[in-house]
Amino acid sequence: MATTAKKTATTAAKKTTSAAKATATAKKTETTAKKTAATAARKTTSTAKTPAAAKKTTTAAKTTTAAKKTAAAAKKPAATAAKKTTAAAKKTAAAAKKPAATAAKKTTAAAKKTAAAAKKPAATAAKKTTAAAKKPATTAKKPAVPASANTSMKVTATEKKLIEAYREASSDAKKIAMKALKGEYNDTVTGILNVVGGGSSSASSSGIDLGDTIGNLLSGLLKK
Repeated sequence: MATTAKKTATTAAKKTTSAAKATATAKKTETTAKKTAATAARKTTSTAKTPAAAKKTTTAAKTTTAAKKTAAAAKKPAATAAKKTTAAAKKTAAAAKKPAATAAKKTTAAAKKTAAAAKKPAATAAKKTTAAAKKPATTAKKPAVPASANTSMKVTATEKKLIEAYREASSDAKKIAMKALKGEYNDTVTGILNVVGGGSSSASSSGIDLGDTIGNLLSGLLKK
């Protein structure tokens, strides 16, 4: 578009130059006619306006009129060419501005879309993180495997639960559990079961406090 505008402006400039030259020529013709008219007038005055001098004066006057018409006609193309050049330049400038404005609008729209698209993953990730944080922990943390554990064996589900409970227990509880499993507390465990289970009524009837009895039995377990 810029190249076409330059060509149009160059052509118009050439036309303007040609019109200016025609105008200059017309001015020269007009000046020559004026000089001729002045000379003829002088001759007419000096010869007491003879018929021949009168004719020359008339001819000179006609030449002056023709020169004026030529000058006016030369000015018109120049003015018209100048107007056309200005109009063409304005159209070219307007046409050049349109693509730039359109490109700027497209760039702005693309930038907005990119920003919106960039925000969506971040917002989605934030929502997922929040949802994950709100969810309660459904799986209990398993006890850590001791560093000294170097034996592998197949166990049942119940045995697995016993192993996990043993690992989570305190040192004293582990000792009691081991002795109980080995049968060292058979009498004591039987006594507890009697007190807690079937023997509770007899203990109450004899005035023995159930809590004290269990406490004494547990105390005995820890001492052994």
